[in-house]
Amino acid sequence: MKTDPLAFGPFLLLDPPSRERLRAVAKEWKASAGTVLIEEQNAGTDAYLIVDGAVRVVARAERRTLALIGAPTLVGEMAVVTERGRSASVVADTPCTVVTLPGATLRELISEQPLFAIAMRERTELLLADAFLKRHSPLRDLPAEIVAALTTRLRARELAPDQLIEGRSDDLYLVRRGAVERLRDGARTEAGDFVQREQSERYAAAGETWLYELRMSDVAHEIIEHQERLRAIAASLGDRSRVKAVPGCGVVVMEDLGGVLVHDDAQHRAIVAPSVGALIANLDGTLTVEQLVKSSGRPRGEIVEGLAVLIAADLAELKE
Repeated sequence: MKTDPLAFGPFLLLDPPSRERLRAVAKEWKASAGTVLIEEQNAGTDAYLIVDGAVRVVARAERRTLALIGAPTLVGEMAVVTERGRSASVVADTPCTVVTLPGATLRELISEQPLFAIAMRERTELLLADAFLKRHSPLRDLPAEIVAALTTRLRARELAPDQLIEGRSDDLYLVRRGAVERLRDGARTEAGDFVQREQSERYAAAGETWLYELRMSDVAHEIIEHQERLRAIAASLGDRSRVKAVPGCGVVVMEDLGGVLVHDDAQHRAIVAPSVGALIANLDGTLTVEQLVKSSGRPRGEIVEGLAVLIAADLAELKE
């Protein structure tokens, strides 16, 4: 029996007639690896359901991979909700089955179906926050799992015009609407940008302003937790330990990463040293850590640290 692609996420909140209406205009097709589904800055408004396969979300201007996403997933909905140009490119990373959902129909359903509208807007807000953390914030070069955790720690705030913004020194604000003004000199941070509080400075909302707040204490907590997990995993990797990569694990060499990107067919990704990336094909669970280190010709610490990163990112597992 064929699975209904619309039995997914926010589409489950549509009433049956609305879902049938969307199904009637949806078009299923096959995309080969490398097919560009969405081009950054284009004016298209269609959304795409990825039924099987995986796609890569790319910031072309910054030459940065923002995410590797496996099916089932929805991409392109941000343009539908925000009515702005495409914020990133989406490229098929593997052969994919894709369902095109016309943007015009989705906007009509958003205006007619309140629960669906709320779900789509909440989804878009999280995507925007995640994208801003990965592209524009001073935290963008942290490991992907830390950035993902920090996205869930963003606190939404709504401010009236001229309202003082109370907060702790060095907290970060992502401005979603309106602007933040530094009172000393009137310097403004507009919607779409981050501002970090400076000690002794005062800030206020310039007009009705919506923002996300991120406390640096939360950032420190996530970094410490991640480092402790890596240390614990590394300590468990003895010379006789064996590590196995998950199915579908692949390596992408990209100059802007400072290493190599390792990913699977789902949403797991990690950046490791090239020496560790070169071992992926040999991580079949038969070779010991001692053998892997010897074959790499690199220091044990470098290899063990990289293996720990892969295990922490759910790209590999420790075999008994």
